[in-house]
Amino acid sequence: MSLLPSNSTGARRRRTGVAGVLALALTLLLLAGCQPETKQKWLNVFFDGVPQPGATNHVFMAATQNTSTNAATTATNQPAPVKVDVHPPFGQRNCTACHESAFSQKIQGKPGQICFSCHKALQTEFVAGKVKHQPVQDGDCTSCHNPHQSVNQKLLLQKVPALCLTCHDDPLAAGKYKHQAVEDGNCLDCHAPHSTNFKSLLRKSVKDTCADCHDDVPPKNAKVVHPPVGDGDCLECHTPHAGKFKGLLKKSVKETCANCHDDLIPKTAKVIHQPVDDGDCLACHNPHAGKIKGLLTKSAPALCWDCHDNFLEKAKFKHDVVEDCLGCHKPHQSAQGGLLAKNVLALCGDCHDDKDLKSVKAHAGAAGKSCVICHDPHVGNDQFLLKAAGKEAGAAK
Repeated sequence: MSLLPSNSTGARRRRTGVAGVLALALTLLLLAGCQPETKQKWLNVFFDGVPQPGATNHVFMAATQNTSTNAATTATNQPAPVKVDVHPPFGQRNCTACHESAFSQKIQGKPGQICFSCHKALQTEFVAGKVKHQPVQDGDCTSCHNPHQSVNQKLLLQKVPALCLTCHDDPLAAGKYKHQAVEDGNCLDCHAPHSTNFKSLLRKSVKDTCADCHDDVPPKNAKVVHPPVGDGDCLECHTPHAGKFKGLLKKSVKETCANCHDDLIPKTAKVIHQPVDDGDCLACHNPHAGKIKGLLTKSAPALCWDCHDNFLEKAKFKHDVVEDCLGCHKPHQSAQGGLLAKNVLALCGDCHDDKDLKSVKAHAGAAGKSCVICHDPHVGNDQFLLKAAGKEAGAAK
């Protein structure tokens, strides 16, 4: 007996297949005039995943279930559903809202123009902005957005900052000190994605952008404000993303200060204050604001005592002007020893004139000699602040 079907059996099978196709076609034709709800129910008989009529732009797509080699996956270890953001026209199967026809991939109008036909507010904002993101200006919306659906908000192709790094170099590669907002990937905290009125697509001015987090710079009780800080020119000293220097400075403290204060150490300087020579400007000065003139962290002599021994604590007698350190000394550099503002004779002569000096017998023959040969300029054990050598000289006379 032959295992092959007879001619009559094959014919019957072919007629059955043709009838099935015709029945399906007739069903689909009839459904064309049905209500959307009825159509959706009937289509689900033949096809899986037919969307509900008027589906919203947020749907849930079940993630692939985990499988075990030993047992079927239970409901307790199934991954959570993945939220998919769906473009409303695509979710509603309204292809002609964007495409020339339901059977064409060609978009209506010029690139980007079709997006603005619905996103009117975005168009208004974009046109008003003085600084525009290049892809948006080119109408290349799909370089950042998926036109149909995405697992990312705003239909983005990738999450920020990965999306930004497809065009922009990684700003964190610039150095070991990183701005926290950048390290957290919050590019859009500072930058607008489409257009703005501020350079570098900042949402606000540099001053206002920094103040969103650094609201204590300058502090409200500040009496003296560093001009760049007062002007909101934070980027004069700081880099916004990452850098090689602490505090996100563009350069070292010494070089940063020297950008403006380039006359701090003139060529005639012979003696340089050690912190200045080391470039440790912040040992004495506040960089942003303060309550003391010159942006000093403390008033003299308290500031000086941070490094120099406090010779006033045990002194029996002290020079009247000794607490005004800057009355005699220069804080940064000098052509005189001891960082004096002038040579000793000229400096002492500012207060002690020749008439007063000549009235003292011990000064006979002292003309032209340095006062500090006999006197301590700061403190002493007697009212004349005499050193031991000075006392001996006075006794000899």
